[in-house]
Order: sequence, then C-alpha cells, then structure tokens
Amino acid sequence: MKEFLSLHIVIGKRNITEVRQGMMLLLICLFQAGFMFGQSQTYDNFEGAKSVHYGARTGVLDTVVKNPASNKVDTSAKCALYIRNSTKKFDNIKMSISGKLAGVNEYATHIGNPPQLKMKVYTTTPAGTLIEILLGCKGRNNEYPAGTHSQYQAYTTVSNAWEELVFTFSQVPEGSETSAAQIDQLTLLFNPNSSTSDTYYFDDITGPIVVANQSELLAAPIVPVKK
Repeated sequence: MKEFLSLHIVIGKRNITEVRQGMMLLLICLFQAGFMFGQSQTYDNFEGAKSVHYGARTGVLDTVVKNPASNKVDTSAKCALYIRNSTKKFDNIKMSISGKLAGVNEYATHIGNPPQLKMKVYTTTPAGTLIEILLGCKGRNNEYPAGTHSQYQAYTTVSNAWEELVFTFSQVPEGSETSAAQIDQLTLLFNPNSSTSDTYYFDDITGPIVVANQSELLAAPIVPVKK
C-alpha cells in the first residue's frame, strides 16, 4: 500500500510538472505570436534583401535603377521605376510573396489604431495622386474581387521629392473569397481608374511579416524595417 501511494505521488508530481511545462510553453508561444503579429517587414529594398518576386504587370517595371533624387526620406542608391500604361485604367504590378503574410487582420480594420502599410514614392505627378495596394492570393481565384482580401489607399502630398506614404485600410471588397491566412500576393496600382502614363519611383514597401507557412510562424525570422 505504501509503495502504491508513493508511486501515485510521483506520478501526480510528474503530471503537475508536465502541465506546468505545457502551460509555460503555451504562454511563451502566445507571447511570441503576439509579438510577431505586431511586427512589420520591408519586402524589397532594391539593394539585395527582398521577399517578393515581380510577376505580371501592365506597365514598364525596372527594379534596379539609380535613385533620382536622394533625400533624408530615401537615402538608398537604388530603387524601382514604374511607367504606367495609359491604355489600362487599372494598370498594376503583381508581386508574389515568398510565403504567407501573418497578422493581416490587424491591418484590415478601421477600429482603434491599426498598423499600416508604408511605401516610399518619388513622382512628378500632382499632389493628391492615389496609390493603392491590394493584399490577396495568387491562386485560382486571382482576379478581383475574389482573389483580394483587402485594399489600402494613400495619396501623394508632394511632387519631385521622396515621401513615405502611409496606407489606410479602405475595404474588404464585396465578392472577396480570400481569407487573411491565404495572402501571398501584393498588387500595386498607381493612379487607378485613370489613363495616365506617368513615371513613379518606389522603395521600401513595408507591411505584415512574411512566414514560410502558418505552422512555422513562431520560428520565422523578422527582417528589420529600414529606417
């Protein structure tokens, strides 16, 4: 009987220890996940570090050009250049993300003070030019609106100088069939719903972090945002 009680106590202590260890691991995981979901990442600095690949586009794209007018906003030597196609009202560039974006729902809301996508832009177009970013899926439902999860908008405020645009969540389009967990494509539109052929330089698109897949979320490295 004494041996049985001793064994029972040992097993009980072991179970309590395992439960405590499991709870501690869960808390650490939740903390790390929360920390990561609050982070942001630069997808391409056009100087070697990138997590996107450029696919279909309706205009002319060059991803290795000299910075036309370096200033304190963008001191990089290189950036991207895009010449809009005047024959396409919704001219766009599709960027394939090398993984999935994590924490997108934190961006896709009007409530509170959500994190925001950012991008540095230089253009000669008038102040007030609309630039839009769509987050979506490059799968079989790639077309708008089915392949789009959420839309974000920003308006330029200067001409002939670099500025960092902050994109505000606009909407989840009616007819969307894409969840926040499926996002592996970013679509960039300069002056959508127009017939212009202006030139835009852009750099340091920043947004939700990229992870290889959702199961690897906690192990994913965070690429620091360039200041």
